[in-house]
Amino acid sequence: MSLTIKRVTTVVSIRQMDEANDPKSSTVSRVCTGGKSLLPTLTYAVRETPLKRVRSFGYFDDLRVPDIDADSSDGGSSDWDGDNSTGSAGGYVQDVSSFDRILLASWEDKFAAGLFRYDVTACKTKVVPGTFGFVAQFNEGRATKKRPTEFSVDTVCQDFDGGKFNFTKADKQEVLFCFQEGQRALSSSEFNVARPVAADATVVLINVSPIEYGHVLLCPRVTDCLPQRITPELLLPPLYMAAESRNPYFRVGYNSLGAYATINHLHFQAYYLMEAFPIERAPTSRLPSNVYKKRHRHGSTVSQVVDYPVRCLCFELGDSFESLAELVGTCCERLQGRNIPFNLLIADHGARVFLIPQKFSHRAAKGEIPADVAATGINPAVFEISGHLLYKQQEDYDDVTEETAVKMLQCASLTEEDFYETCTYILDEEGVRKHSALERIPGSVDGGSRALPAPEVTACDPQASPPSPLSAATAISAPPSPTSAWVYANDDQSVPDIGPPAFDRRSLDRGCIELIKTCSTEASQLPSPTCPPLNEDSASSDSEDAVVPS
Repeated sequence: MSLTIKRVTTVVSIRQMDEANDPKSSTVSRVCTGGKSLLPTLTYAVRETPLKRVRSFGYFDDLRVPDIDADSSDGGSSDWDGDNSTGSAGGYVQDVSSFDRILLASWEDKFAAGLFRYDVTACKTKVVPGTFGFVAQFNEGRATKKRPTEFSVDTVCQDFDGGKFNFTKADKQEVLFCFQEGQRALSSSEFNVARPVAADATVVLINVSPIEYGHVLLCPRVTDCLPQRITPELLLPPLYMAAESRNPYFRVGYNSLGAYATINHLHFQAYYLMEAFPIERAPTSRLPSNVYKKRHRHGSTVSQVVDYPVRCLCFELGDSFESLAELVGTCCERLQGRNIPFNLLIADHGARVFLIPQKFSHRAAKGEIPADVAATGINPAVFEISGHLLYKQQEDYDDVTEETAVKMLQCASLTEEDFYETCTYILDEEGVRKHSALERIPGSVDGGSRALPAPEVTACDPQASPPSPLSAATAISAPPSPTSAWVYANDDQSVPDIGPPAFDRRSLDRGCIELIKTCSTEASQLPSPTCPPLNEDSASSDSEDAVVPS
C-alpha cells in the first residue's frame, strides 16, 4: 500500500522570526544546551513490575462507564491485574498521583500567565448518543489559531528540517518540566524545582493550542532534533509518563507524518479527558491464525480490536515496559518502512497500547472522501480516531450523530485485506536485527545518538530488515540526584478522601501535593488548581490538525 498526498504550502511560524544568535532570545534550544540553565525536573522511578489496570472503563455493552475509585496505592491490589478491572462506584475520581498534581498545577500556572491561544475550558463538549459513546467538541480556536502544517506530508519518514518550526524554537515559558529516568535504585519519583538541564533532556511543554484541560507535549531528547519517527527506545518515555499518572483519564497519543502530525520533530501528546475513549471500551479478539499464530510475545498480549469503525491492534503489557516498547516499536518501524501512516494511543497507565494504521489522508489526496465528511474539516489524528471528535463549525457539532461519526472514521480504516496483510508483515518475527546499544535515528540533525555510528540500513528503507529487541541499556540514565531534591511525601499513598466535590464523576480531584525537601524537615504545599467539570456544554478533544489539501 503506497501513500500519495499533495504537498502543503510552507509557512513561516512566529518563532522562526527569532534570530538564532540573539542573546536575548529565550527558546528551548538555548535553555537546553550548555548545561548551565536550570529547569524543574521530574525524575521517575523505573518499576520492575509496572502497575497495570486493563479495561478501566469496561465494554460497550456495559450500561454505564464505571467510576474509578481511590483504592489504588503503589502497593497494588487485585484490581490492577484483572482483564476488566473497573473499580468501585466511588462517585468521583481519586486515582491521582503526585505527577498529576505537578503537571496540572504547572499547566494552570501557564494558563493564568496567558500562554495559550484560547480558553479551552470554554469549548462546548457533549457525549454523542449511541452505543459507542463518542465525545464531540466544538473548538473554533483549533481551526483559526493553530499553526498550519509546515512540511509536505507525502511520506511518513522525512528528515528533520531545522528551517521549519520545531520545539527547540518554542519559548522557555512553555516548558513545564524535564522528564527523566532515574537510577534503578530510585524507589519513588522525585521532583526538583531547579536542576541543571541534561544534554539529552526530555521535556514536557504545554500545547498552546489545547484540545483539553492539561494538554501537554512530551518531546524526547528535544535538542537531538529527532524527526517524527518511532523506534523501540523512543517509546519508553511516553510509556513511563502514562504509568506515572494514576488517573485513568490521562492518555498519551502519537501521530505519524501522514496521520496528521503537523510538526516533524519527535513529540507525543497527552491530556485528561473525563470520559472513556470509545476505542478503550471496544472488545478485542485473537487475530486469525493465518495472520498471527501467537497471542503472546515477551509476555505481552496482541489482539485485534473488533466492533469498532477503524481496524486496529491492541497490545497489553506483559513482563515489562521494555518488552512492550520492543514489540510495538518494531511494528511501528515496519509501518514506517512501508510508508503507512499510523497513530498510537497509550491508555490504562501504559498497560494498553492501540496501534492504528490509517489511510484517511491517502483517500483525501485521491478525492475518495465523501463530500459531507470532507466538509466537516475533521482530520482523524490519534484522539479523533479513538473517539474524541473535534469539530470546527458549530453546525457540524450540533448535527453530529453516531452514524455520521462512524462514517467519518470508516474513511480512515484499512480494508480487511490490507489490515490483515499489514498485521502479518509487522508481527513477523523473522528478519529482526538486534539493538545492542543506542542507535542513530535516521534524519535527525546529529543522528540522534551519541553511542553508535549509523547502521547500514534504516527502518525507512523498504528493503531494510526492521530492528527489534530492546536492551535495558537503551534507557536514558539520569544524573546523580542533587542534595536539594523534592520528594513526593505521599507517592505511595492513595489520595485522602476530602469529601465529594461540587461537580460530577468526570471532574478531576487533584487536591494538594505535600513536598518534603530532603535537606530540610519543613513541608510546603502546591496550590490546588481548579479543574472545570466536563458537562454537556464544556470540554474537548485532540488531534494535530494537519491541513489536508483539496
